[in-house]
Amino acid sequence: MLSPAILTTARNKLLKLEKRWVLPGLLLLEAILYCLDEFTGPYSFYAPFYIFPVAISAALLSQRLTIFFVVLSSLARAQVFSQVFQGGNLLMLTFDIAQSMLLYGSIAILVIAVNTMYLRLLRYAEYLRANIRQMRQQRRYKASIRRALPDDADDIVRLAVNGARNGDLSEDISNAVLQRTLAVAFRQGIVEGLTTRHIWAGGQQKVPVEFWVSIINDRMAGFFMLYGVDDQQGSERELHAMVVADEYRGLGIGAAMTDFFCMHFKNRRLFAACKSNSKMMKMLTRRGFSQFCTTENDYIIIERHN
Repeated sequence: MLSPAILTTARNKLLKLEKRWVLPGLLLLEAILYCLDEFTGPYSFYAPFYIFPVAISAALLSQRLTIFFVVLSSLARAQVFSQVFQGGNLLMLTFDIAQSMLLYGSIAILVIAVNTMYLRLLRYAEYLRANIRQMRQQRRYKASIRRALPDDADDIVRLAVNGARNGDLSEDISNAVLQRTLAVAFRQGIVEGLTTRHIWAGGQQKVPVEFWVSIINDRMAGFFMLYGVDDQQGSERELHAMVVADEYRGLGIGAAMTDFFCMHFKNRRLFAACKSNSKMMKMLTRRGFSQFCTTENDYIIIERHN
């Protein structure tokens, strides 16, 4: 099936060519039908064939030219009853022209409606195909998400540094010494499942930590990090950081990781630490999160409400 873009391009080309061959061709067809009517007289009936120039003009030409062919075909069709016209019955002539215009006008409207409906169906089909492609892509992205391994720590730090440059994470991480420290801490957190963090009320506690990564074509496309909210080892989880690699931005990786976070932990109490008006905050707000509190470093803590 041709896409709407191809059909629109073809239609535009035809409109540009209408003065070259479409319009002259239809005028020639009208002239041939008229001559046949005149030549055969009342012994043959060519009125149905005037439908073709009207229908073609309605499908390919402008509304103004379609009206022109409706009128032209109506006048030409009236020649079938030339004997009546010669009798000078103006009323019958007017009636025949009016009913001819009604007939051909209805044909033109029908063709335009069918053409419009067909284009709408094509656009809808294209929309469905795009949605199907997007769903398949999202399934692929969700399938790419797994728990991080110790060997992933260096790539996680690399993405975290890039996220700091893009404003997604704190700029403090740009320090080279801190990066080496983070790589060790991340690797240890991946292995042990515990890390030390600043809690919302102030101070530090040792809490559960989880690292999740998205691996596409053997490359890390993104990661997100989850913290426990305190040292009570509860089931609550806070989405503390999420970063997508530059080459994978805009493809839906972040949305896939956000959906994974919400669905994989759907039976838990979930939080997220976000910067005000950040992309992550907007994505989570659309998924039922709202503000819970603010931290001492001006991060907004949002909570999911089922």
